Amino acid sequence: MSRRQHPRGRVLAVCAAGALAVTGIGACSSDGDDILSGASKRLNIEKFRQAVRPIGAGGSQCPLPFDVAAATAAIHLDGVVTPGDPAADGSQGWSDDEAKARDPYSDLTAMQRSNGVEATCRYKVGTVEIHVDTWAARRGPAINAALPLIQRDAGVSVDTLGDFATRMTRIAPQQVVPVGEGKVAAVRLNVDGPGEAVLFVSAETLPPDRIATLASTFAKQLD
Repeated sequence: MSRRQHPRGRVLAVCAAGALAVTGIGACSSDGDDILSGASKRLNIEKFRQAVRPIGAGGSQCPLPFDVAAATAAIHLDGVVTPGDPAADGSQGWSDDEAKARDPYSDLTAMQRSNGVEATCRYKVGTVEIHVDTWAARRGPAINAALPLIQRDAGVSVDTLGDFATRMTRIAPQQVVPVGEGKVAAVRLNVDGPGEAVLFVSAETLPPDRIATLASTFAKQLD
């Protein structure tokens, strides 16, 4: 799947480059359990932010503990898992200036306005490319800063995107919401501590039902 680089600064965060075949299904997972907190091992936004910040270009591991073998098994997708091209990226932006964050004319980025952090991990399973985007925010809805990327990947109108964004702020966590014709599926995550988080999956060559199942499976791995 060809996905143009999103025009913003990013910090690379990739899954392990080595691929391990397990019963015909590629395994590729990270060792990021230390950024999940609480008895339920949910995403902690501050720990997520700290994990993304130092990774830098050429990072070798996704900061989130996704088990791609389990996710692809859920949709009966066979193939060795390898990093996508580019493998992954991420960014974080913070501002303690609440007045500036509320001012629509300030020079803060969307990420800084939301006190946000994101990581995009890309995987290739056989010939299929899968993108797993995780966005979190300490200020306001986590989905807001991700909307331009979701609109591009889903190929939807502004009106459709607005309806989707409204629904995402109202649904309970762990419910899957398809975007447009199902090219993208999103899930609100439960988090440990303050803030909000959302995960969305895109895979251009997979049908909507399999994309939705992937989104649900990856989200449950962070809960």
